[in-house]
Amino acid sequence: MAFTMVTQMGMSDELGNVDLNTDYSQLSSETKQRIENEVRKIIEDGRQRATKLLTEKRKELDLIANALVEYEMLNKDEMERVINGEKLQKPTLPPNVPIKLPELILPPGMGGSGGTTGSETGGGRPSPGGSDGGAKL
Repeated sequence: MAFTMVTQMGMSDELGNVDLNTDYSQLSSETKQRIENEVRKIIEDGRQRATKLLTEKRKELDLIANALVEYEMLNKDEMERVINGEKLQKPTLPPNVPIKLPELILPPGMGGSGGTTGSETGGGRPSPGGSDGGAKL
């Protein structure tokens, strides 16, 4: 990406807004070295900015990480509230709402012909042996 920025997009104060990619093989070794130096500079500057930002915002990063462990998903508003130290309410489902369980695929020999699937239930799980009372663990 940094190479493209320098050679195709002219994003280099040192080399200017010049197409250095079209005839790259014809460039002098000195010009190629200048391109490489600019690419390294862009990458190093980006690394330093990212490290500084992550270090300065470590507290906020930890708050968001801990909230994601607890809530699994956060929208922008919830992230801002977490950073501001506000407690989020845990989502609740209304009573008697069917829960769609993910499909459970069992290996052959553990429940018949390729497995069983979850169904819309009040929270029960399919048995390991399928609905026919097959293999017990």
